[in-house]
Amino acid sequence: MIAITSDGPRTTARWQAAVLRAISELMQYSDTAREENQDLRIPFAKALHDLYAGQKSDAELTEMVLLMLEVETASLLGKGAAKKTRTI
Repeated sequence: MIAITSDGPRTTARWQAAVLRAISELMQYSDTAREENQDLRIPFAKALHDLYAGQKSDAELTEMVLLMLEVETASLLGKGAAKKTRTI
């Protein structure tokens, strides 16, 4: 899900595809599609739940959501490496 590059940690195509699938599914519901409900943690949580259903605890999934959010926002903001580096 995370690749370590010369520019620091980046998310993989597998992760990006999982998030796009999650967003696509979530956008089918009118409550989720409203602008005030668009929070990256929601599709990230859904993507991780879909990928790791029954394999990870809620606490582990929560930690993973926060890590993926940190990696994604660092790359969106043009920052180098994220503060924490762990392997998922």
